[in-house]
Amino acid sequence: MANSWVRLHLPGWQHIGRYILWGSGRVTFSLWLFGIHGLKTALKTGTAVLEMTERSTHHLLNVYSQLPHMGTPSQNIIDVSAVPLLLEPSEIITDLVRSLEGKHCLIIGDTGTGKSTIAQWLAHKVGGEVVVYDPDAAPDEWMGLNVVGRRGDFKAIGEAMTLDLEELQRRIEVRGDLGDRALAGLDSVLIAEEFPLLKDEIPVAVDWLIKHARRGRKPKRFLIALAQDDQVKTLGIDGEGGVRKNFRMLRLGKFAVIHAKSLKDNALVEWLKAGKFRCLVDDLPCQLPDLSSYQVVMQPPQPTFHIKEKKHILVPPESEFEADVTVLTTENSVILRAVKTCLKAGLSESRIIKEVLGYEGGKYQDGKALLAAMRQEHGF
Repeated sequence: MANSWVRLHLPGWQHIGRYILWGSGRVTFSLWLFGIHGLKTALKTGTAVLEMTERSTHHLLNVYSQLPHMGTPSQNIIDVSAVPLLLEPSEIITDLVRSLEGKHCLIIGDTGTGKSTIAQWLAHKVGGEVVVYDPDAAPDEWMGLNVVGRRGDFKAIGEAMTLDLEELQRRIEVRGDLGDRALAGLDSVLIAEEFPLLKDEIPVAVDWLIKHARRGRKPKRFLIALAQDDQVKTLGIDGEGGVRKNFRMLRLGKFAVIHAKSLKDNALVEWLKAGKFRCLVDDLPCQLPDLSSYQVVMQPPQPTFHIKEKKHILVPPESEFEADVTVLTTENSVILRAVKTCLKAGLSESRIIKEVLGYEGGKYQDGKALLAAMRQEHGF
């Protein structure tokens, strides 16, 4: 059998050159990747060494920091370096009622800042008959108080304000004839909720505000107006500088902060922001009591009196003078019987004035005059 040979074609130099070039590229890439890997490993090692060096330096620094303190641990050293302190204003009003003596009150604040609660609290502190003008009052608002104008009844509010002006004039005349004793026990508090709205809807509202502001305090008519704007134009008293002076403006929330900024008093601004129940009374800081859980507690009804006649009676000896006072008759026979019974039982006049008639503190003398008038008229 004859041998059969297969012809093989060996690559030429041209093909061998291509393979050599490709192999050189592979070697180059391998060397490049090996170099990157080696550099990365070296950098990691260097980073680890640097981190250990940093930690060691911090430990050394802790020891070094204790050297001036004779080795005492630094955490036991008291830092006496100066730090800025928040200074409180020098004059802070803590008795709002006293700050309002002889003045009426404008309470300025957004919805939810507690205007109504503060108004009720003030009315309770002042005492006497309380009337609230609020066309938007809900059934659970102003509990226990006489609210005029519910369900948007602006007509009822206007009629009541007209009667207020007549009562104001009557009291002015009575006081002019008979003096302050004639108005003993007749304190009144008038609360106008959202007065700018009342001003726009009721023609007599501005006149009601102005006349009470000018002449209401001596006849024992205390006015509290609530608003969400402290501009006098919205209250209808622009151009009435004398009227504005008869009010203390109680600013709450952002209105207090904005006004403090207008005074360029940064300390006052920070004080207002730093605590609760803080406000401004005109330009002075005021710390209110915590009224978050305040509820109105109505006092027992006071006897109502009307003027009967003017007589000349002797004031109790300790006063050492005679004066003309108004003899009052009462429509509340229960109070009369209570006073008569207490006198017969031998209770002191001071206890009767305080516990039966309800006159205490600054109103004690009014109660004393009232008791004397009752005794003279009814022969107790």
